[in-house]
Formats: sequence, structure tokens, C-alpha cells
Amino acid sequence: MREDAKGTTLVEDELTVSTATLQALGRAIGTPGAGDTATLVPYFGAVIGGESTVVDGLGLDLSRALLAGIGYEWHRPFVPDERVRVRVVVEDVYAKGANQFGIVVAEFADLDGALVQRQSITFIERGGNR
Repeated sequence: MREDAKGTTLVEDELTVSTATLQALGRAIGTPGAGDTATLVPYFGAVIGGESTVVDGLGLDLSRALLAGIGYEWHRPFVPDERVRVRVVVEDVYAKGANQFGIVVAEFADLDGALVQRQSITFIERGGNR
């Protein structure tokens, strides 16, 4: 994992939270409250820029990498067909024992700048023989 990745912005973009995506997610969840649940987590911030954005940004060795956790701060649900700005940043990179940790934060805000959701995603790269 690249220690110099700390503070790096990996993605800055504007997205539309499409009704079709929310409906498909709701069908996949398949519960009575699925439609409401879909408006809470329509995105996994680590793949906003594509599946390799965080892998490349952190310099992760996928043969030793694990998704260690994800935390959410909800300020409100996403609204169908609204435009949001997203910013994905490497918040921290550090070592603990033989393992390295990378924390990636994705923030979604409405076009007025009000925060909709903040995701904090932690990756571990297990130590090993190099």
C-alpha cells in the first residue's frame, strides 16, 4: 500500500441518482421496505470512479487485501433523479504490526453543498513475505 496516498483525491464527480437504479436496488433487496432502504445506500463509494480506482489509488496488492469495514453517516436519504457531487479521498494510510491500513472516505453532497452521506471504508493489506 502506498503511504504517500494519504490526502489524495481519487474521484470528484457529479452523479444523477437515477430512479431506475433505485428501483432495481429495491427489487434486489426484496423486502417490504426495500424502496426506502435503496435511497439510503445506492452507492459504494470505493467503486465510484470504477472498480480499480481505490486499488490503484492505494496501491493495494489484491492478493493480500481485505475489506475491513464500512461506516456510514446519513444526513438524509437520496432523492430519485437528484444530482449529487461526490468526492472520494484517501483519508489515512498507516501500518499496524505487519499490516497496512487504508481509509477511504466518500462524501456525497447536494448541489447546494449540503452533505447527504459520508462513507468511511477501511482496507487492510495483510503483511507477508515481500
